[in-house]
Amino acid sequence: MCARRRFPRRLSGAEAERAAAELLQARGHRILERNFDSLVGELDLITMDGDTLCFVEVKARFDPRFGGAVAAVDRRKRGRLVRAAEAFLCQPEQSAFRRRPCRFDVVTATWSADEGDWILTHYPDAFTVDEAGRQSWL
Repeated sequence: MCARRRFPRRLSGAEAERAAAELLQARGHRILERNFDSLVGELDLITMDGDTLCFVEVKARFDPRFGGAVAAVDRRKRGRLVRAAEAFLCQPEQSAFRRRPCRFDVVTATWSADEGDWILTHYPDAFTVDEAGRQSWL
């Protein structure tokens, strides 16, 4: 019989996003929005790091044997994130952010059963619009 790792009952991607937000706040980010949803995609976190607007993707993995979290932010996913960022910036109430520098960050969260907590890694400026496979009008 093979031993199974047990995860806490309520462990979820939302908990990983909460932990990522706490990490970013500890590093000086100001959280502007969580789970921004548009017709073209979702942004897990939108933060300000100094004067830079950051669109943050949080990728959680409960078992590292099934592929790393960074690998899940592939070209297709990056394109969706860019389109969602454009949708955010197109909203009239967000006009103040349109001339600010922007970047795309990734935070990976891997559950450590040994530690009973998330292991978080922050990748600031993880990719550019051009690396997402499309030209942007931003």
